[in-house]
Amino acid sequence: MLLETLDLRTKDILIYSQNLFNFNDSFKIIYKNEKIRRPQRISYFDVCNFVKESAPKNLIIYRLLTNITNLDAYSTKYGYFIKINEKMELIYFDPIFAIKDLRHLRFELNPNHFRFKIQQVGLTSVTQWQSEPDFAEIFKFDLRAVEAQNQNDKIFADAIFAFDPNYNDGELEERIIEDEEEKVPRKSIAKPATAETTDSTVSLSNIAEDKAPAVKVMNAPNPPNPNQVQELREEIISLLKQALNIDTELNSKIEKQPAKIEPEVKKESEERVKNVFDLFKSTNKSDGLTDREKESVILRFTK
Repeated sequence: MLLETLDLRTKDILIYSQNLFNFNDSFKIIYKNEKIRRPQRISYFDVCNFVKESAPKNLIIYRLLTNITNLDAYSTKYGYFIKINEKMELIYFDPIFAIKDLRHLRFELNPNHFRFKIQQVGLTSVTQWQSEPDFAEIFKFDLRAVEAQNQNDKIFADAIFAFDPNYNDGELEERIIEDEEEKVPRKSIAKPATAETTDSTVSLSNIAEDKAPAVKVMNAPNPPNPNQVQELREEIISLLKQALNIDTELNSKIEKQPAKIEPEVKKESEERVKNVFDLFKSTNKSDGLTDREKESVILRFTK
């Protein structure tokens, strides 16, 4: 995900995620007013607070579509609800959260027949300083399997600060810290069963494209009543914190997946990033992104 606040003078921020199933390490925040703009860790729960704030912002998030009709989004565990084009919708901050959430969304279908899409969606604020911000959809396109597996939205931050001499992406410091951590024996921390991180089926590495899709209609999960959204969001976050023992020493690593982008994917992503930023500034769509929006990519589980 990418979150960029717009024209808040001294308080503008940028947040990006790296497609890790990890509620502490995946998300980074950059304070634009600092002399040295360096990504800092921010928790999933703090990101939720920034998303629901009414300040004007641009967002890049992910949408899940399936071949299940009337799928109830009420049982989501890793999704979040926001208003898009005046309607509440279930969204995800990263493809990995959408994949992991499939075991919690209640439906019955033979896994061999289950098909889904993950869309990258660009949004911008259409309301400001209201209790529930509303967003307009600027673009959307289906992710290919390799993109969903290797998506790392740090690429957006790198593009925004590409010519900023005061930007330090922090990769060198992180490698030093990780090297030092590897030298120190870690305590064995038992993970609660409710964290549910070991299912081998709902994994990014276990998805592929359906080369001969018979499915034509893909559906978004049905959102709850708009009047229940605020209460439901708080309940989901509270239960998630309890499941992750967020107030104890388990407030560390849950499951880390590689956030490295394959060279071919990275090159194409860099080109698309340039087009995406143009879209946020103008209503004119580039030919490259228009072609991607027309492309239908349906995914399946390989086992």
